[in-house]
Amino acid sequence: MPDTAPHPIIPGTLAIILAAGRSSRTAPAHKLLACDASGQPMLLRTINAVLHSAVEEVLVLLPPERPDIAALLHPLVESPANAPAASGPITSGGRQPARRLRMTCVRQPELGLSRSLHTGVRAAMRRRAGSLLVCLGDMPLVSPALLNALLDTQRTTNAPAVAPDRHGQPGNPVLWSAQCYDRLLGVQGDQGGRAILRDLGSAVRLVPAPAAMLEDFDTPERLADFAHMDAAATPPRP
Repeated sequence: MPDTAPHPIIPGTLAIILAAGRSSRTAPAHKLLACDASGQPMLLRTINAVLHSAVEEVLVLLPPERPDIAALLHPLVESPANAPAASGPITSGGRQPARRLRMTCVRQPELGLSRSLHTGVRAAMRRRAGSLLVCLGDMPLVSPALLNALLDTQRTTNAPAVAPDRHGQPGNPVLWSAQCYDRLLGVQGDQGGRAILRDLGSAVRLVPAPAAMLEDFDTPERLADFAHMDAAATPPRP
């Protein structure tokens, strides 16, 4: 996919970035605070990619017991550049539009991934978002171009879910349409939406993506790899 002009913001879209996990596999280091070769923490790199996509709003889901992670985001959230989102389906109803980037804590994240997922889905329902993009904080190589490809595919096909093609199966991140929200609220424990994707079968639209772009960094060995990466190491656009 060649470089193009900036993609217009798509009204009615909310992205959540899951960052409330305990990072137990990389303890005592927290993977989301690990820096690349340029000194940029992993979570900020992930957030910046999502902010450069066409989603209208971005919500980062954090653990309540890690004020250091919240402090990392505070300058971004409070920045004058973090302008309110454009008016549209999310910001209808006569209320003031929210800032484009926000953060919130997940209650009892130790109960599993589903707690974060429910928090994000409820946020999407409150804001009447027509689609919810679920991103993982430890996937910093996902490009804005791939995120936009997911958004554009759902907009043109009305698919219930759109995901990158990972060896013929849905990978992360996943874009869910509002018709899936109730089913996502039924997920329990340390589970995401995999069972729902399986049930949807061929209704899930897959978007081509470089395999390297879909890598996560959740072990000490992978953090060591990440420490040697700079912005130029990002895989090619899909």
